Amino acid sequence: MTLLLSKPERIDRDHLHLNGHAPRRSWLELDGPCHWAGSGNFIHTERLLQKPVEKLGLLQPVDARRWTAIGTFASPYWNQVRHGTDWNDIPAQTQFLVWERSEGGYGLLLPLLSGDYVHTLQGEKKGVRLVATTGLKGRPEDNAAVAYAAAGSDLYQLVNKAMKEVAGQLGSFRLREEKAVPAFVDRLGWCSWDAFYSQVDEPKFLSALRSFRAGGITPGFTILDDGWLQNKGDLLLGFGMNGEKFPHGLASLVRQAKGEFGVEFFGIWHAMNGYWGGVDPRSPLGKKYDIYRSKGLIRPWLGSKRDPVYLVDPRQADRFFTEFHDTLKAGGVDLVKVDGQSALAEFTRPHCGRVSAMRSYQQALQTSAVRHFDGGIIHCMSNGLDVAYQMEQTVVWRNSDDFFPKRNAAAQQLHVYTNALNNLWTGTFALPDWDMFQSHHRTAEFHAAARALSGGPVYVCDKPGRQNFRVLRKLASSDGRVWRCDRPALPAPESVFADCLTEPVLLKIHNQSGAAGLIGFFHCSAVRKKLTASFSPADIPGLSGSHFIARRYSTGRVHEMHLEDEAGVVLPRMGFEIVTLAPVLSGWVAVLGRLDRYTGVTSMEAASIGTEGNCRVSVREGGRYLFWCRENATVTDEQGRKLPFKYNRKTKLLTVEIKAAGVMIVRVAGK
Repeated sequence: MTLLLSKPERIDRDHLHLNGHAPRRSWLELDGPCHWAGSGNFIHTERLLQKPVEKLGLLQPVDARRWTAIGTFASPYWNQVRHGTDWNDIPAQTQFLVWERSEGGYGLLLPLLSGDYVHTLQGEKKGVRLVATTGLKGRPEDNAAVAYAAAGSDLYQLVNKAMKEVAGQLGSFRLREEKAVPAFVDRLGWCSWDAFYSQVDEPKFLSALRSFRAGGITPGFTILDDGWLQNKGDLLLGFGMNGEKFPHGLASLVRQAKGEFGVEFFGIWHAMNGYWGGVDPRSPLGKKYDIYRSKGLIRPWLGSKRDPVYLVDPRQADRFFTEFHDTLKAGGVDLVKVDGQSALAEFTRPHCGRVSAMRSYQQALQTSAVRHFDGGIIHCMSNGLDVAYQMEQTVVWRNSDDFFPKRNAAAQQLHVYTNALNNLWTGTFALPDWDMFQSHHRTAEFHAAARALSGGPVYVCDKPGRQNFRVLRKLASSDGRVWRCDRPALPAPESVFADCLTEPVLLKIHNQSGAAGLIGFFHCSAVRKKLTASFSPADIPGLSGSHFIARRYSTGRVHEMHLEDEAGVVLPRMGFEIVTLAPVLSGWVAVLGRLDRYTGVTSMEAASIGTEGNCRVSVREGGRYLFWCRENATVTDEQGRKLPFKYNRKTKLLTVEIKAAGVMIVRVAGK
């Protein structure tokens, strides 16, 4: 198989000519004659692709020390993470591959979409094989860009630059920062799934809202999950509610949730194809559309049995979602969670091309979500490449398999770890959603701390009457507002290239909130002993300043650090720690944030030093706030009225109580 490459100077200026052909890279070789063409570090095929599955060229990274792969290894719905040193161990269906180079720096390979082909990677004894897959025979693709390759000294810059160039090449998706974030993301949510599963009904749903009100917290958004639709088995019969379970209808339920219980955004679940197996072609709804029948493996976790599935013609996807969402919008719905998206390939064969069908569906779904719900959609069971690289308008993407409350501690560790590692890639084109959890679960705080740092939506699936409001209050205000970090959390390089599930290594992630940095540690390892790790302000790329105050959430310990200083943490199995790194302003004050939150610095909107040397702090909500002050200080509001505060000369810590959102002025005492 001949592969064409582009611009050698973009990869490595030192190259070798082989057998009279254009170069092989000193860090990436190919198994056939090649030459450079096009723009960027793109790898092209030289001949037509025509078979449903084709094995393309073998890529040979020649100086790799250790690799990390992300892909849909166990099912088409969810990304998982694998590590290794032997190329032969790279699993099939790898969608993102990075490795450490022996001489320093990193390499990266991204398989792409081309025509109706989805390209993935898999390991072989001598390197990494590119594999092209389509659901439609005889759909040729000529001179297609099948992958992107690059190397660099900074892991985050390497990934970000690569994804920017891939977005420009494909033209089918946009990067996360180019897309609007829907408003529901900034509210605490509740979803009915793990509370009731598909047995949800109107009384149960309302009982959950009553129990939240009794505890003094209002979920800002709710999701009525699977169990509400008109369906027979796996097939959708209509767009309306199941009248036996919801006798008063959708509009009545939404009015009650919003009017009586203060819910701001009412969300509802449906599958990509309407329901798990699609639309029943014999139903009145099914007779409105042209429907293809296939047999698909839609539940791979149950074995290899293929079930009958029914696909609305992709050319009618726009009308399908418009009519479906018209019905939901008329009932007062504000957002949708759309499941089963990466199953579409099981519905399309042999009728239509996999990628083109997904493009039609994604364009229709995303356009409808923007038109009806201001972009309020959660893409779920959607981790395939043909969804990832077609997210042009919408941004919230479920980032891993479900939170499973009945599974053991190792499953909870796996959940947090998988989300953190996936963020390295998915955070470039999406706002990753780490899924709901239960505040009353035995590992609730482990999950809650991870969600607080994630930068994504925060929501729970608590059973009524069992909520742990102490945990919930560390995440949200009483009216359901959540103050998120500035971006998706990123795993530290030492966590990217270590298997934190099996090795004696703590998972380490970081984020930012304004000028402050946040570093989280999670003991996700099967190793049962205590584990140690270190941190530094320099771990957070782009963190400004040279002098910081570090505060640990679990112990409250506070200490000074300079940019290159290091400090250590020790955690037991299932333990976690969040370190806030607040810059010292004008050499005398640092704002550490609200005391009773996992990431309390996010409750602070801005801090600045005025012309008189005073520190002006704008906060988003009332509560107890913590400052580090080198000298004794006093605190007033913006009108000059004194606020309740205490200053500890020994620790240099100033605690201030403010009743509501507003401004605090911190002054050195006597000035």
